[in-house]
Amino acid sequence: MTAAMKLRRRSEAARAGVVAPPESRRAPIWDRPVPGVGRAPLWWLLGVHGGAGASTLAHVLAPAADSGRRWPGVFDRESPFVVLVARETITGLTRAHDLLRQHHSGFAGSCEVLGLITVAARPGRLPAEIRRYRDVVGSLAGQVWQIPWYEEWTLVEPEKLPIWTPGDELAPKKKRIDPLEEVPLEVRELGTDIVASVRENLDAGADFEDGAP
Repeated sequence: MTAAMKLRRRSEAARAGVVAPPESRRAPIWDRPVPGVGRAPLWWLLGVHGGAGASTLAHVLAPAADSGRRWPGVFDRESPFVVLVARETITGLTRAHDLLRQHHSGFAGSCEVLGLITVAARPGRLPAEIRRYRDVVGSLAGQVWQIPWYEEWTLVEPEKLPIWTPGDELAPKKKRIDPLEEVPLEVRELGTDIVASVRENLDAGADFEDGAP
């Protein structure tokens, strides 16, 4: 993100009255390149709490990597793009709200948040209270994606799950697939949306560098 873009986002947040959370409720920022990542991801998945599902999604989505519950420091040409991940619980959404407020008030370094992924905490319909709170939190996230409950994903290690790669064909939705053999349509659409968001932000950055408003 360019300096102009960063200043614009911070001024927008200030006008919207976003208040930073107390320091104890902020996520730390890496003071070195994110460890344990063997490749340069297109974007980071930041699990806002333990068990959010970031490590699982980082395996399934080939262009992504888990930032280890910290904001990347954007060292050595690391990607600045971050997508937060939270379980659909009051606790998970509250933690996501904290980190979104941290970002919008300028305490998340040079990161650019692309949106929020909420992951189902259990099978069945989403309780109305959770849905309403997710809408409130999502107003700070911009884009919000929802991942439904996949029972099969809870029965194996992430390394045994299928992987989505950009360019994989978005096959028509089937009545029934095996999530251990094929990446579900919702997850493929998620990956496609985030890749498009990264590209849009890169194009916007080029416009700012060229002096466009």
